[in-house]
Amino acid sequence: MYGRITLPLNASSALLRNSLSLNDLSLLVLQWYESVTSCLYCFLLQLACKYWAPHIKKKSPFDIKVIEDIYEKEIVKSRFAIRKIMLLEFSQYLENYLWMNYSPEVSSKAYLMSICCMVNEKFRENVPAWETFKKKPDHFPFFFKCILKAALAETDGEFSLHEQTVLLLFLDHCFNSLEVDLIRSQVQQLISLPMWMGLQTARLELELKKTPKLRKFWNLIKKNDEKMDPEAREQAYQERRFLSQLIQKFISVLKSVPLSEPVTMDKVHYCERFIELMIDLEALLPTRRWFNTILDDSHLLVHCYLSNLVHREEDGHLFSQLLDMLKFYTGFEINDQTGNALTENEMTTIHYDRITSLQRAAFAHFPELYDFALSNVAEVDTRESLVKFFGPLSSNTLHQVASYLCLLPTLPKTEDTTFDKEFLLELLVSRHERRISQIQQLNQMPLYPTEKIIWDENIVPTEYYSGEGMIKKYRIRMYEKCLYVLPGLRKHDVCFLITVRPTKPYGTKFDRRRPFIEQVGLVYVRGCEIQGMLDDKGRVIEDGPEPRPNLRGESRTFRVFLDPNQYQQDMTNTIQNGAEDVYETFNVIMRRKPKENNFKAVLETIRNLMNTDCVVPDWLHDIILGYGDPSSAHYSKMPNQIATLDFNDTFLSIEHLKTSFPGHNVKVTVDEPALQIPPFRITFPARSGKGKKRKDADEEDEDTEEAKILIVEPHVIPNRGPYPYSQPKRNTIQFTHTQIEAIRAGMQPGLTMCSYGRVNYVLARRIELLEEVKRLQKSLGVPGDASYTCETAGYFFLYQVMSRWEEYISKVKNKANTLPDVAEISNFFPFHEYFANAPQPIFKGRSYEEDMEIAEGCFRHIKKIFTQLEEFRASELLRSGLDRSKYLLVKEAKIIAMTCTHAALKRHDLVKLGFKYDNILMEEAAQILEIETFIPLLLQNPQDGFSRLKRWIMIGDHHQLPPVIKNMAFQKYSNMEQSLFTRFVRVGVPTVDLDAQGRARASLCNLYNWRYKNLGNLPHVQLLPEFSTANAGLLYDFQLINVEDFQGVGESEPNPYFYQNLGEAEYVVALFMYMCLLGYPADKISILTTYNGQKHLIRDIINRRCGNNPLIGRPNKVTTVDRFQGQQNDYILLSLVRTRAVGHLRYVKEKLS
Repeated sequence: MYGRITLPLNASSALLRNSLSLNDLSLLVLQWYESVTSCLYCFLLQLACKYWAPHIKKKSPFDIKVIEDIYEKEIVKSRFAIRKIMLLEFSQYLENYLWMNYSPEVSSKAYLMSICCMVNEKFRENVPAWETFKKKPDHFPFFFKCILKAALAETDGEFSLHEQTVLLLFLDHCFNSLEVDLIRSQVQQLISLPMWMGLQTARLELELKKTPKLRKFWNLIKKNDEKMDPEAREQAYQERRFLSQLIQKFISVLKSVPLSEPVTMDKVHYCERFIELMIDLEALLPTRRWFNTILDDSHLLVHCYLSNLVHREEDGHLFSQLLDMLKFYTGFEINDQTGNALTENEMTTIHYDRITSLQRAAFAHFPELYDFALSNVAEVDTRESLVKFFGPLSSNTLHQVASYLCLLPTLPKTEDTTFDKEFLLELLVSRHERRISQIQQLNQMPLYPTEKIIWDENIVPTEYYSGEGMIKKYRIRMYEKCLYVLPGLRKHDVCFLITVRPTKPYGTKFDRRRPFIEQVGLVYVRGCEIQGMLDDKGRVIEDGPEPRPNLRGESRTFRVFLDPNQYQQDMTNTIQNGAEDVYETFNVIMRRKPKENNFKAVLETIRNLMNTDCVVPDWLHDIILGYGDPSSAHYSKMPNQIATLDFNDTFLSIEHLKTSFPGHNVKVTVDEPALQIPPFRITFPARSGKGKKRKDADEEDEDTEEAKILIVEPHVIPNRGPYPYSQPKRNTIQFTHTQIEAIRAGMQPGLTMCSYGRVNYVLARRIELLEEVKRLQKSLGVPGDASYTCETAGYFFLYQVMSRWEEYISKVKNKANTLPDVAEISNFFPFHEYFANAPQPIFKGRSYEEDMEIAEGCFRHIKKIFTQLEEFRASELLRSGLDRSKYLLVKEAKIIAMTCTHAALKRHDLVKLGFKYDNILMEEAAQILEIETFIPLLLQNPQDGFSRLKRWIMIGDHHQLPPVIKNMAFQKYSNMEQSLFTRFVRVGVPTVDLDAQGRARASLCNLYNWRYKNLGNLPHVQLLPEFSTANAGLLYDFQLINVEDFQGVGESEPNPYFYQNLGEAEYVVALFMYMCLLGYPADKISILTTYNGQKHLIRDIINRRCGNNPLIGRPNKVTTVDRFQGQQNDYILLSLVRTRAVGHLRYVKEKLS
């Protein structure tokens, strides 16, 4: 694979570890780059090997001139070329040279910019960026202040506009890293209540009046400022006004953009990055709380919408889109101070308050606006009405109106306003015009994509594709395939109706530089949902167990559901604008893969949730929104902790229990060692309450000792009957301390991170139990057919079984002043004949207590039969499988398993059934989209306005693969690949980190245990022979095999993004065959690869070489690393494919998978 790393087939594991150690990973990349890139990068490679490469033991001393030369000659001269910055980051330039040697004495422009470039590149590559700074945090405050100063520098000064764009991106990353203590301590000085110092005086008073409690804090801030020395006070003022000054600087840059004359792209990019920074500040609740008022007071949106850049079609397109996004967030329907969502009524109240305030000001001070002041709100709150009333006013009058509303400073009577009339008018109109609610906008949006969305590269970036041969390949045998596929369309399948009108002759080559739609003649795309196929009489053929009728001819008719919102838009366009009727033009129907075709149902569920008054539990609300105490939902902070927990057979012995709670004193309720056997109930000390008076040292020590005492009570599980299969299975694994903590956390309320088949089982189990009833009836000599139904069995139990048991109990129970005879228990027992097939003798005859417990166990076995039959009785009354499954789901099921996607698809049906649950357990939670993780919390209606959810357990590994997001814009820019589980870990929600593994040899565990906290091995890994015996025919536990180019070809790409490597594929299959010939079971071997193209190639080779060979066969799995996530096998053969470029294995998460 790599030119400079060549390991033989029998390479030792020590050699491999030495060759691929973490410190030398960058060396590997450097050597790879040296072999495949041009000599333009030789200068950087030489410097890296001389000054900071981790594999070099004797490095040259630090030289500030090296940093200056790299920045000026390589970074600036190449206009911040990504390839060069990437190479520097690969070489650990930041970790091993820049930050290691940084200090205020050596700080310079080149030094600052180099650090910022490296941090930005780390974020671009999605690798941890702040670890280096956390290891050496002393100089970070000084460094950050230098960044702030540089960001406010004049654009024609020391820092160019391109460099200041880099600084903006760095600041954006800082504001998005508030979970890092080092970053948060610096950012909080910029965004907090003191930043309101940048507001105009009247606006400040208005805001403090809205939230009275803030005035107290504001007065306290002013008092603390008075106590500061002048230098510290001035520094604090600069930090508080930083964002206000940055906004004013941006406005000046924006105004310098001409309308039609040429403009430098550096200026455009600066404006785009600045709006991106504003969006992120508005989207984060902790920063929005204070910044939204500053942004509103600066009237940034008005300046932007009136700027020349917005009206430049090509240069300003992205800027306009970002501006619309910023407008969306600034008007987001949420209370800035509390973070609570605003209802429709609250938003309407805010709008009416603004209009009435404007009307009062007009009535009191502007006689020319009497008509406006006396009109009702509905007549004057549209843009047209506002322009009609305020358009004729002069600039000074408009300024005075705005000043009365605290939007602008008061205009002295002797002066003219400095703002132009267009700005003043737009300021008043945009603030007071009627706005469509977000829910209303959402409800009016179509759920299906159209041709405008699919081929809008700003929404869905297209991949470079040559398009050669596409039409030709598509047409081959398509007619026969259609006849086969169409009957497979079922109810609720989503399809696309397409209109295609070719504009080019057949065989025309596709030009990827030109728009796709123009070349292929695609006109319209509309989505639909299948209702069903129609028969000869126009009736829908329902899906069911009955076979479908055979229809004559080759044409098929389907009835579909169209999107009502999209249909209304199309019909409105047809009627008002005379456009073509889209629905009369379709000539192609297309279906996606069924497994990937659930987007419409998920989007519909999300929309329904936004229209529903769903309730998230109070203890989860703040955690999900991302503010408050991250540990507030942990069970240790919950007020309703369960004091006594029954751990059943979790502990193997009392010694195991004691070692599982280090630092605690264990008190057992029985002193006799022979009785100190599992199962155990443990009573934990009560949680200390809040608000208690402070205690002295002695009392605190006593409380600490009491808090570490565990009361352990051994108990006996009641006898379940004489049959061996009735006895519960016992645990044999000695869980570690961390695993015990996870079990305890899962039993407590709070957040812990860490089908028809059932119907058929119930029906089959019902028949088995009725057969047992029949046998019991026969043994008792009762006539009739008690086993006919569950109902008759219930009567039989009540009148025949219970009566005999009660008579038996009355005979053998303890009588006053008499010692019961042990033999009577066996002699009077009425069910001897029924239990004749159980191990004999049933009664031991040793003691009264023992035999009585056996008798009660036998009755528990009989009673359990009739209890289950009573539960299954509904299956007799409900005739259809669907009704039975719904009944089981709502009434009987204790544990319900489903995927998060299925929960999103079926939420409406589950809520309609009255589905209820108290606990949620999510497995592989780190691989689930945030919205798909959130939806399962809302699968039930609230009770009295509260959610009944008590416990949420998330199990996952955020170090492994994130959710799969195919759209790169969503994945990277929108950070959609970050799961809710990962976000919780990132913000500091307490976790239980399992610290022992039992799936791999200790030597294999060493490959990845560096990425986890104290990951060790369970005892059986060291004890069992399969983990210590050598693998036959293989000298080492793991090794890399370098496969040179096969027949002159290494990595190939027969289709775009379809990577293959024939040499590797042949080699990995040959190794599999070799292992099978040595005796390894084929089902114990899995072949993995990192690319779909290689997966299909390996499967083809297996089919040719050994697939039908009975001596070898096929491996257990041939799939990709992504698909194999969460599975395991004894032997893994991995093909990495790439030889030309760094692929997915650049990322640590891909390596860990």
